[in-house]
Amino acid sequence: MIIGAAFWGIGGTVSKKLFQQYHVDVNWLVTVRLLIAGLLLLAVHFCGRQRAQIWTVWKNRKAAFSLVIFGLFGMLAVQYTYMASIHYGNAAVATLLQYLAPVMIILYLLARRQTVPTRNDFISVILALVGCFLLLTNGSFSQLSVPPGVMFILFL
Repeated sequence: MIIGAAFWGIGGTVSKKLFQQYHVDVNWLVTVRLLIAGLLLLAVHFCGRQRAQIWTVWKNRKAAFSLVIFGLFGMLAVQYTYMASIHYGNAAVATLLQYLAPVMIILYLLARRQTVPTRNDFISVILALVGCFLLLTNGSFSQLSVPPGVMFILFL
């Protein structure tokens, strides 16, 4: 777990360096990063005992459809917005804004289940939004301390 978190943190900083010094395209980096990650996961699973299970997801249409939707609108969307926000802003701001994902999940679940938010849901959303506001504006209502493009990309 610690190694994964360290690599994730290092990855943002390395990505910013690739964008600034080597002018690497965001689209290319996201594509290569996801392809390599997918191939590594398949290779690790293939080396295990249950290698025949790699293809079982494609035998069930509903599971295959869900996997494709998750891949495109889940993983690709998250990775692209994260990398684009690093490109236009910096890794620290991109990481901070990624922590708003629980807010989006709470809002989605409330809409999906059509329930009234609990007190904890309400408090969690308010605290996350206020904390991000304070960090992104330094407490000033008149200016952002990050480029506006970063905010736009992450809230697509």
